[in-house]
Amino acid sequence: MPHDAAPLMATIIVLFCLGYFTMASIPFLFVRLDIPEVWRLFRGLFNIYFRVVAIAGLVGAVAFASSGRLEVAAAMLLLAVVPTALRATVLERMDRTQTDRQSGDVLAMRRLRQIHWGAMLANTAILAAVAASVPFIV
Repeated sequence: MPHDAAPLMATIIVLFCLGYFTMASIPFLFVRLDIPEVWRLFRGLFNIYFRVVAIAGLVGAVAFASSGRLEVAAAMLLLAVVPTALRATVLERMDRTQTDRQSGDVLAMRRLRQIHWGAMLANTAILAAVAASVPFIV
């Protein structure tokens, strides 16, 4: 493989994962999250999202480190570490919000939507940052 092929492929993998989850989270804006089946699918999407992005970031970090580009490898490693650190916290907040909703809290769905919008905005910002840096890192 040429010297820059592995980092390019790793960048494409990261972009694909971020783009996929950006698009996959949009339909949840148009459905009620208090339906049990929708809730399980929604929570599962977030659960998988954190794991897949962490793995993609780790693959990117290894690819860039092996090509000697340690500054980009550090950024990709950060992309792997942050979702790993946030996964438990976000899923716990989502579960707590769902429990609050079942207990009669009328503002619980609003908090869940805020989590959803925040995650979508954060993912889109990361996607834009990685996409904008492609000419400089590959």
